[in-house]
Amino acid sequence: TLNNIDVLITKNAEKASSYLNQLSDIMRFMLYETKTEKILLSKELAYVQKYIELQKIRTANPDFVYFSVEGETTYDYIAPMVLIPFVENAFKHGTGLIREPSIQIALATSPKKIHFRVQNRYNSDFIEAKDNNSGIGLANVRRRLELLYPEMHILKITKDKDIFVTDLEITLK
Repeated sequence: TLNNIDVLITKNAEKASSYLNQLSDIMRFMLYETKTEKILLSKELAYVQKYIELQKIRTANPDFVYFSVEGETTYDYIAPMVLIPFVENAFKHGTGLIREPSIQIALATSPKKIHFRVQNRYNSDFIEAKDNNSGIGLANVRRRLELLYPEMHILKITKDKDIFVTDLEITLK
């Protein structure tokens, strides 16, 4: 991200400054907001939105990512940094493809329940050829969800041809 902002400084200093401020906000969030057991869902989503905006620096396609939020997010609390690993994973494995949109992220809320879905296109040949260390991040997320939301979440991960989907449903206390 810093390298991308550095290149952008010579092309568009105002835009680079905006991205630098977003990166600063992300770092501040990680340092201060994640110390508590729960945070407002709206704060978690603001973090996800800023992360998405920073990742957009890497592509010239403005429609590369689709992000939507449906329902009320200002009153529910969630464990911090629960949603972002799925978004990071989508960018890690979906960035090289130019289809529109390559990454789709959607959150829907209902009373005491959230549904978070991340779908990305990926190159199945590339993923299968990677070393055996891949998949550790998702295993860690599964374990974290089991600890934070025992019997209160459903996580479904599916891969079909060139589409990877994570569906997470959490029942909130």
